[in-house]
Amino acid sequence: RRTLAEHEPEIFQAIRYGTVVENVVFSDRSRVIDYHDCQITENTRAAYPIDFIANAKLPCLAAHPKNIIMLCCDAYGVLPPVSKLTIGQAMFMFVSGYTAKVAGTEDGVLEPEATFSACFGGAFLVWHPFKYASMLAERMVKHGSTAWLVNTGWTGGK
Repeated sequence: RRTLAEHEPEIFQAIRYGTVVENVVFSDRSRVIDYHDCQITENTRAAYPIDFIANAKLPCLAAHPKNIIMLCCDAYGVLPPVSKLTIGQAMFMFVSGYTAKVAGTEDGVLEPEATFSACFGGAFLVWHPFKYASMLAERMVKHGSTAWLVNTGWTGGK
């Protein structure tokens, strides 16, 4: 089993004082994270300043995207592997935030379970989800972007 230091050296080096980490076990004394302890979950997240990545391109600016990829883990095998979405369909998928909880991502989940989170981040929204969907549509039109739905889950029935 490869360690985080071997598999993702840039991320491993970025996780230091000033990084916010979630769902990890660490020593209260040393604050060293035990990456092999999965008692909370096998899935974790970290947030750190971009300059914690040694080879980050600064400033972090890019053009508007021509393609928008929305990921969905379909637990029931109904959605196709890849779908090109109209603006209306992109708004719908964005507002519904459909995906699935799967084993290994959350404690106690043994079978795929459908879940919804508005705009794929419902708990963090300040405005109504329709406002964000309208903003998405306006920018897609303004910049000629195409939206795609990529199903990372099952296809052809469960």
